[in-house]
Amino acid sequence: MEDKQKRRVRFNLFDVLIILLAVAVGVGVLALRNRAAGGSAETARTTVPMRCTVEIMRAPSDMVNQMRVGDDIYRSTDSAYIGKIAEVRSIPHVENEYDAGAGRYVRYEDPKFIDIYVTIEGEGYSTARDIIIGAVPIKVCGEMYVKGKGFARMGYVCAIDTMGAQIAQNTAVGAGAKEAVYVVRLDDMRDMLLEYIHPGDRIYEKISGALIGTVEDVWTEPYGETRPGPEGAVAFSEKEGVNFQYIRLRGRFIEKADGYYLDGGTELKVGAQVNISSQYFDRAGVFHALESVGDVK
Repeated sequence: MEDKQKRRVRFNLFDVLIILLAVAVGVGVLALRNRAAGGSAETARTTVPMRCTVEIMRAPSDMVNQMRVGDDIYRSTDSAYIGKIAEVRSIPHVENEYDAGAGRYVRYEDPKFIDIYVTIEGEGYSTARDIIIGAVPIKVCGEMYVKGKGFARMGYVCAIDTMGAQIAQNTAVGAGAKEAVYVVRLDDMRDMLLEYIHPGDRIYEKISGALIGTVEDVWTEPYGETRPGPEGAVAFSEKEGVNFQYIRLRGRFIEKADGYYLDGGTELKVGAQVNISSQYFDRAGVFHALESVGDVK
């Protein structure tokens, strides 16, 4: 009788140990899953309603009939969700071509096509480098491949509306013991981009993501081409709606025997191409001028 009681006690203790072990394993698995998913609710990203407007040029006239307020919109390259159509409108498509007889660029409506402006509203957030709506980074003047029920087309982002949301700020100034003031030129740029470049904005090298400067000033000059006129005379002809845009930046660099190197290894050389980006845009540009170099004050 005593032996049976001892065996029963031993069995109950073993049972408890198995239960405790199972609980410990379960807690460990849940912890690993939370870590893999990005952590707890404390690190969950907060989103707020934001909007972007996509310009679709030279669209067939029936395309606008396939766009309805409230419809879901996705990035057509990978079906990443952006948001819902908040507004849609269309205008006649206008060509801007050089007329050799007139000796200038002329604008005329093409009745075969329309330009569509579709405003998309989705849940968004910002980082120091990007504004993201849905699952898609949004950049003004950047290509945007969109699709909905009944249509798909490539367009360009022409506006971003954060709808009063607080935007993340980067207060870093970059590495390096020396400082340069330099100018980047953007060619053949739409006027709309000017609304999204502000003094104090941080500018990054697009490929490496390195901070290369802070905007000090921005200005434009007419864009056009030197073309023969009606009697063969060569003259500059301005192209409406686009311009040269110049961005003056102040950034830190490291001086080496063979040149000046901004963060991320970008070499500061007048005439060299540079891909720049901010929270609102990314574009290819050219180092246009190196105005000053010196020690950080």
